[in-house]
Amino acid sequence: MNFPTPSNWRTWEPNPIVVKELRQAVRSWAITGMLMVFLALLFITVVLSLLGQSINVSPNQALGRDIFMWFLGGVSVVGFILIPSYVGGRLMAERLDGNVDMLYITTLSPARIIRGKLLCGTCLVLLFFSVCAPFMVFTNLLRGIDLPTVFVLLAIAFLLSLLCLQAAIFLSCLPASKGLKIFVGLPASGFMVSLVGMMVGLSVTFTREGIGSRLASSGFWWPMIGSLFLGLLLFGFMHLAAIALVSPPSANRALPLRSYTTGAWLLTLIVASIWSASIAHIGPVGAWATIATGVLIAGLLVSVSEGDDVSARIRRTIPISINKRALAFFFYSGSAGGLAWTVLLAVATTLVASLMFDGNLFDALSIRWSGRTMHGSFVSEMAEVVNVQVTLFLYALAYCLYGLFIHRRFQPHRPAIFAGLCSVALPALWAIVPNLVLFFLNQLSWDALQERQLGNIFNVAFLKDRSFTLDHQMCALVMVAFGLLLNAEWFLAQRRAFVPLVPEAAAIPPTTATPPPLP
Repeated sequence: MNFPTPSNWRTWEPNPIVVKELRQAVRSWAITGMLMVFLALLFITVVLSLLGQSINVSPNQALGRDIFMWFLGGVSVVGFILIPSYVGGRLMAERLDGNVDMLYITTLSPARIIRGKLLCGTCLVLLFFSVCAPFMVFTNLLRGIDLPTVFVLLAIAFLLSLLCLQAAIFLSCLPASKGLKIFVGLPASGFMVSLVGMMVGLSVTFTREGIGSRLASSGFWWPMIGSLFLGLLLFGFMHLAAIALVSPPSANRALPLRSYTTGAWLLTLIVASIWSASIAHIGPVGAWATIATGVLIAGLLVSVSEGDDVSARIRRTIPISINKRALAFFFYSGSAGGLAWTVLLAVATTLVASLMFDGNLFDALSIRWSGRTMHGSFVSEMAEVVNVQVTLFLYALAYCLYGLFIHRRFQPHRPAIFAGLCSVALPALWAIVPNLVLFFLNQLSWDALQERQLGNIFNVAFLKDRSFTLDHQMCALVMVAFGLLLNAEWFLAQRRAFVPLVPEAAAIPPTTATPPPLP
């Protein structure tokens, strides 16, 4: 719902998507049947556990804990799998070609549509949690578990349910066919199932150790705050990505995502640096550099799949100032700006990691923060990891440039996503075809896979001799230089075309002479 203010009194009504979805959920037998079955399972679990305890000779001192873990597993299945599948399935059905009335013929903004879907799923999650919460609190009376543990685990399960719900909405908005969405959703479903197992394992750990005695310790809160921070960043990214995917192609869809990613990149760098300096360990910064490189490689694929055309709607928002326009070029929609933005962030990531690992910056921060320094051998190992990450990014950039050239030169009539598909197919072919030839020549072995195969991006991770990483890096640089040469004219043309839309002057109607007065 919108917050009521005098300036937007016309939008005080609830989100129409929430009203529509909840009304259909109430009328649907899927939600009603799921709720009735869930209640029956909770009741049967309690009754059978109490009956088993009554006929057992030795009393179970942890009966409440055992029943609670059954309840938590059930509510995790509903919150992590069933409700996200229901909300995501309905959104996927509305995105099909035959059901375009809501998403394409509506005055609602894309952000309101996604927020409505998310709020509807949140209401359903709250419904099932409110049904299960009394049963869970009741387990405190059966020994083996305390109320702080119950409430903390319920809060964790609820937050993970919201994250799974947003992930399902994001996957349902992908511009792909129904079969491809199902194919992509299978690994996501497996991950959600693994989250249920992780939640049950976490409950076993917490119920055995007890949370009430750890609530006042920093050893409990710092990992919780860090996990919540990463979860919020991921949630925000998927939310903005879902809004961008349902937005029309003429909209500036990349601006919110690139701005958010840049801010998240800077914020996570600050957090990782403080964390590393406080514990005198370079691991958090190394993890940050690895994750940032992976995200930027994915950003390359997304950038080349955006397309070249800058709509009039985007050109109306391009700044007139030259300096502001140069900055906006990196954040506005377009393949050229996306590639430039990704490369700049990758260069910044490499410079920061090099200063941390090879320079004395980390030692200075660590001594100033904790009075300790890091052992040099571990820092050198992390520097080698950075070299591998740089090589992987250069290979990915080269293949994206080649895919972009193939799309522009040979298949310009195909959609822009064809460039991204070529960028994925080229390294796959380069990795498969030579090894396939070795297989037919009966020379394929594990040693052959670990030998130097220049141009093979996957070979970088399996090198037996890490001294070959420099050879791969030089090869990747040559490939990038050749790709830049192929696309230099296109990039300059895109940069010149990034100008604001100048409205045409209205035509002045010709003046007519005043007719003479009537006699």
